[in-house]
Amino acid sequence: MSNDLFPTFTSEHIQLNNMLSDTAGPAIFVRTRVDRDKPPLLLLHGYPQTYVEFHKIVPRLLSHFSLFLLDLRGYGASSTVLSENGSGYSKRLMAQDCVSVMRRYGYEKFSILGHDRGAGVAYRLALDMPEKVDKLIIVDIIPTYSRYTGFADRDSVLRGFHWSFMAQAEPFPETMIKGADGGKFFLEHILTSWSGTHSLEAFDPTPLENYREAFCNDERIHSTCEDYRAGAFHDRAHDEDDLKNGNKIGAQTLIVWGQKGRVAGPSAKTPLDVWRDFAEDVRGVGLECGHFIPEEDPDGLVDAVMDFFGIKGR
Repeated sequence: MSNDLFPTFTSEHIQLNNMLSDTAGPAIFVRTRVDRDKPPLLLLHGYPQTYVEFHKIVPRLLSHFSLFLLDLRGYGASSTVLSENGSGYSKRLMAQDCVSVMRRYGYEKFSILGHDRGAGVAYRLALDMPEKVDKLIIVDIIPTYSRYTGFADRDSVLRGFHWSFMAQAEPFPETMIKGADGGKFFLEHILTSWSGTHSLEAFDPTPLENYREAFCNDERIHSTCEDYRAGAFHDRAHDEDDLKNGNKIGAQTLIVWGQKGRVAGPSAKTPLDVWRDFAEDVRGVGLECGHFIPEEDPDGLVDAVMDFFGIKGR
């Protein structure tokens, strides 16, 4: 992309094989700044964005971490995959993508910071492959199981309308999202309505153009709907299995949420309270912003990360 916000990072597409078969998997677009003297940190973006959402936090993180940013399968510059009813976009498969990518760079264990859908991938990785995760940072989500079972009042249903809308059978949501402008209205509605100021002011021109370019085409709109179908038909079931079997995240976990975001609401339970059902060693902090924390309050997020890692003099 022009006006590269990560000029010191290398770029490559990594063609993956499916870990459970011999068939070809997605080609994952990765940006890296590798320093073998620093601990590895993988950053995973959310909906409806790309790895570019981390441009405001990367400068401070560079001094302390070897950084890996990627576009999830079906998003940004990564390829899409064949999928029916979300089968190709489960967080379990996306977690396997991440492990395969990090292995290409020689890392079998690493820390993860995930936002939104990326956080869903991150916690699934920590549950399925605990030996791979050092520390885990979850930004402004609750578990998929908790999201669906929490639709118990008007406010939660209205805030989370997209969970059921985008999980409807194709081509209904795809057609509605595309609309008359290729998806631009829907994209910008999500960005504004989920931000703390209900505006686009948190999004700088270059990343905003990246989000538009990455989102507004038929293939990407379909793949992101498949991501939410996976939530309804696969990810929720995986979460429920873990709850029934007493399988909790063992890695030290930090939950960061926006007080004006998507998971803080009128319920007496905080996001941290919800996560205690899924993680053994968990702490959390709420920031005075909306859902898009890496862009709305980058300093608050990095401060929380540094405290979590015990990094002084930052």
